Parts: sequence; structure tokens; C-alpha cells
Amino acid sequence: MTPTADPTMTGLKRLYILTGEPSGDAHAAAVVRALKARAPEVEVRGMGGDALAAEGTALIEHIRNTSVMGFAEVIRKLGFFRQLMGRVKSDIAAFSPDRILLVDYPGFNLRVARWARKEGYAVDMYIAPQVWAWKQGRIHAMARDLNRLYVILPFEAQHYKAVDLQVDYVGHPLADVIPLATSAASAASAEGSIESAQVSAEEWRLRCGLPAHGELLALLPGSRLQEIERMLPCLTEAAQRLPHLVPVIAGAPGRQPSDYPTDFPVIFGETAGLYRHATAGIITSGTATLEAALSGLPQVVAYRTSSFTYRLAKWFTTVRFISLVNLILDREAVPERIQHDCTPETLAGTLEEVLSSAGKEAQSRAHNDLRSALSTKGAAKAVAQGLLRQP
Repeated sequence: MTPTADPTMTGLKRLYILTGEPSGDAHAAAVVRALKARAPEVEVRGMGGDALAAEGTALIEHIRNTSVMGFAEVIRKLGFFRQLMGRVKSDIAAFSPDRILLVDYPGFNLRVARWARKEGYAVDMYIAPQVWAWKQGRIHAMARDLNRLYVILPFEAQHYKAVDLQVDYVGHPLADVIPLATSAASAASAEGSIESAQVSAEEWRLRCGLPAHGELLALLPGSRLQEIERMLPCLTEAAQRLPHLVPVIAGAPGRQPSDYPTDFPVIFGETAGLYRHATAGIITSGTATLEAALSGLPQVVAYRTSSFTYRLAKWFTTVRFISLVNLILDREAVPERIQHDCTPETLAGTLEEVLSSAGKEAQSRAHNDLRSALSTKGAAKAVAQGLLRQP
């Protein structure tokens, strides 16, 4: 039986959800959690990671196999993605979902949307591709293939005004889940005692097996294996030039300790705590830069990719910045060191500037501005309501 794509239908018993990266997995899981709080009988199946699986989603593929970055890297896995596309289509047909939710991962997901529309499925998308940066022609295909689009950045909806597509700004999910930034000192003030904040930090360090003393430097080399292989040596060498800081590497979801060939400590599942207790961070461009800023962590944004990928990106993109923090605020609120400027010497020197009195003050202002710019509507709940077609 061919499903209906009527965007006004309210019945939702089976949802198919597709995402291919760690950040998308986390955001998709939050939607499923909010959805099941309203409609616990909904059956969910699709592609994702540990977070989605923990919410009861039956996975046909794990993101550890789909999380790749860069043109050259994708080309090397074309055979795998062709086979995966075939499996996904067959699985959707067998599952016969009432609605499909695509979460980010546009290169793959928008191809699924085109096929799904032809087959008569209702398709929503959460976290839109960056049409404001490149491939603006996607807007027309999205209007053709999607029933509803949920965007998370305050300036995104305006880019879809020329097409017939329902676009809802739901607020950024990270602004919902990350509490107001609190440094150790401000937390102590809120609790009425510096000692209580120190105990909290000491307990956290003990749990993570970190030194009891010394200012911590958070190192985030990315979540994809290719990123880690490229960025980890640069970040660790930069840290060696900052001997007054204790470097700690945040292990990404879905990665293994063996993915981090270094003598520096690598901690998993404690990234939020690292943002909270570190003095500063050197962070590979991505969602982590926004997470860190919302957590109040001073940072330098680092990024390096293959020469081929970088040349193509420079040719096709139109944005001034790569960090979400800077894109949202429309200024270089956090310093970016990209490609040829992404060297250990430059990263270490820039971080020293960030940790100066003027640098800390500038980033503190940026953190406050960022909070003001992002809505806290409850993104996951808003998407769940949309999937149920509730007001």
C-alpha cells in the first residue's frame, strides 16, 4: 500500500529517522525522547548511533560507519554509501512509516527525501543544510521534497521565503540542554562558598583520573576519524607549547581510546564537565565550538583538511567564518585558525592572547551575546509536536 504524504495527517504510529553523525544522533535522540513522552506507542526505526539506540530506536546502520568529512573522504566510500542507500530504501518500504524525519546529514538525507517523495512518504527535516553558505539551489529541491523543515539558527528561515515550504524556527537544541555558563568562581558565588565549587571540581577530576591541581586545557580534535588523525598531532603539539596548562583530550562519542595515539589523558563521556572545569580550549570547528561557548569556555577554533577539500570549499562557500559562534554573531568573536594558519605555533600563541585579560573579557561578552541571540523554545519538544502535527 502506498503511504500518503498529506502534510496535515496526524496519525503517527511508525517513524523512520535518519542521521549520520554524532551531533545529529544526540539531537535526534532528544526528539525521540520528547516524542515518546507524548506518544509512547510510536515505533521508531532508522539510522543513527548509541544515543538513538538508547531511546529504543532500532538501527539498521551505526554512525561509526557513516560519519565521514570532506570531498575526498566521501569519494573513497562511494561504494559503501550506494549500498547503504539501497538498504535504507528497502528498509523504509518494509517498515512503511507514517513519517520520515531526516536529521542533518544533507548529502545523504536529501537524496532519500527525493526518493521518498516519489514513493508518497511524508518527510520532515530537522537541522537544515547550510544553504546560506553554499548550494543555495538546494532550497528548491527541499521545497519539492519536504513537508516541513525545522531550523535551529535565527537567520535561517529568511532564506526559504521565496519557496512554498513550511519552515519553523525551533531554537537551537544546545541552548536548551547546556545550562547558563558558570565558571568555578561564579558557581562558588552562587553557592555561597568557593570551597563548595572547589570540591565539585576536585571530585570531577578524581572521577576522570586527572591531576588534582593545574589549569586544564581542553583539546577537541573532532569526532570523525579523519578529523582526529589530521587534527590530533597539531593540537597536542600546540599544547606542548603551553606547559603551564594541563592538556586533556575529549574523546568523541562512538570513538575508541585506540583512535587517540597520544600520551595525554583522553576522557570519554565527560565533555560537558571538561568545558565547565577547563580554563580554555583548542577546538576543531564544528558543533563543539558552540557547545564550548554556551558553557562559557574561552577557545581558539582550529581547522585543517586535505588541500583538495579546502580548495573546493573555498571555491563554493560564501561565508566569512566557519565557527557557529561567529556565524551567529556575525563577527569573529572567537579566533579562527584555518588550514595554513592552523599550526601548533599559531594555535598556542593565539590561545595566550585569548587568556589575556582583554581576551577573556572579549570572549565573556561574546558568550553573553550568544545566549541572547539563541532562542530557548525547547527545540526537541517543538519538533516532536510538529511530527505529531500538534500546535
